[in-house]
Amino acid sequence: MLTAKRITALLSMVAVLAFMAFPVMAAELSVKENRTRSGIVNVTVPYISGSVGGKHIDDMVNQAVLSYVNSQMKQVLSQQETETFESTHPEPRELSDMLHYNTDLVKYTDKTIVDKNTEGRVTASWFVQNEYEVKAAKDTFYSVILKTKTYTGGSANVVVWKAMNFDLKDGHLMELKELFDAEADYAGRLQTLIGYQQKGRARLIRHIKGKKVPEPVPVSITGQENFYVDDHYNLGIILYSGTSETTPASVDGDVAKTEEAPDKTVADGSNQSAVNRQSGTEKMEVYDISLNDFADLIKL
Repeated sequence: MLTAKRITALLSMVAVLAFMAFPVMAAELSVKENRTRSGIVNVTVPYISGSVGGKHIDDMVNQAVLSYVNSQMKQVLSQQETETFESTHPEPRELSDMLHYNTDLVKYTDKTIVDKNTEGRVTASWFVQNEYEVKAAKDTFYSVILKTKTYTGGSANVVVWKAMNFDLKDGHLMELKELFDAEADYAGRLQTLIGYQQKGRARLIRHIKGKKVPEPVPVSITGQENFYVDDHYNLGIILYSGTSETTPASVDGDVAKTEEAPDKTVADGSNQSAVNRQSGTEKMEVYDISLNDFADLIKL
């Protein structure tokens, strides 16, 4: 019969073997949010702490995320209005200053739009919203989608999705091609898998809605696409397809616009994203693909 001491020794050995057999999983990343609502401007932005690279990396990532969200608010301001705000708000470096800057910009944007309305301009129905969706939050990797919705006139809202993926060892913003081995033909495989989904969606539309839809145009992957990776090793590719300048495509009743596309400057100097002020619009499509299909090509 095994003695209590012997049983304890065996259990300790099993624990050590188990630890050696299964590597320690990456620790969870702390993600909090800064939420500010002022009138018609409602902004929620995430910020992190606890990255493997330390506080310096946390600050780098938080600054990148907050700067992007702030830039979306500034899209509805004129250049002069933006310069007025920035003259009293230097570029922040510490997290507390970043959050303060973001909060002040929300209030300033709301006041500026309201003041325009009192001057007789039709801005009463305008709004700016920003929310986010965390797809993966480990101390080594952070993937988040920033979703901005604005209405500044026209026939529909404008929706912009920006996915940001950070290597938290050094804080750099990753590109899609960095997920795969340098010599891997990941683009060809992605194009094939996305093509299957495109054709499947077209068949569903024809079958369920009875609509005739043209054959989907094959995509071309460059490695710089908007993407995210979730905790279940699913890869999401966010693509934009050009549409007619006079007939904007909609996503759930909204107009989708890639964040890289420049906005036209209108007579009052504002960088408006409104449909009736854009030279063209784009339709947003999201394709979810399992990274298990790339096990032989993956670098992460």
